[in-house]
Amino acid sequence: MVLCEGISRLMQLDKSMAATFKNSIVLINSGNFGIPVSQLVFMGNPLGVSIQMFVMIFQNLLTFTYGLFNSVGVDQKKFKAIVELFKLPILYALFIGLLLNLLEINIPPFVFNPISNIANAFLAIALITMGAQVALLKVHHFSFLLLISICGRLIVSPILAWCVISFLGIEVTTAQALFIASSFPTSRNSALFALEYNNHPDYAAQAVLLTTLASSVTVTLVVFLSRIIF
Repeated sequence: MVLCEGISRLMQLDKSMAATFKNSIVLINSGNFGIPVSQLVFMGNPLGVSIQMFVMIFQNLLTFTYGLFNSVGVDQKKFKAIVELFKLPILYALFIGLLLNLLEINIPPFVFNPISNIANAFLAIALITMGAQVALLKVHHFSFLLLISICGRLIVSPILAWCVISFLGIEVTTAQALFIASSFPTSRNSALFALEYNNHPDYAAQAVLLTTLASSVTVTLVVFLSRIIF
């Protein structure tokens, strides 16, 4: 976030482009992309997948706070951003989940069993959904700023993650899961925000499409390096 803010000011981007640029690097596809990848990489190791779930929760909160305020703040309507924030169901779902956990209330089997069946089909559904979303995106032109977004999301982010993980002394599965989680492509929500608030939606869509395509190589490399480094 700090790095993106510095680059946007250094390049003297207008507020609209700066908001989309920052979201394209900070917001990652930790759900539809991240969880299936973690399930494949950490098959038989629930810790790795559990860490990715925490990363996804954090990213969802970051998306609908930092990302939302970035996009709405272009028009200097901070109150509108707050109103939009309280419209989001994820905040209420998170609160209910924490409350049930703290009170040790078990979900009844007639509710939990259908949820479990849906969860078991998540991998296939997520891949199909992501493919459908990417199919709607189009690349009109390739700019230097777009290249910075791609490199920042897929290359710089894993390097920064490795530095932080090494500094904190995190090891083995936890280190691998966090390192891999840092390499995922740009979240489709960044493109949705750009479209919703008219902040260079074409640029945002291109960032999502190209980082997703390039991630087939970069994420594979990061997974390979995670086994060697950690």
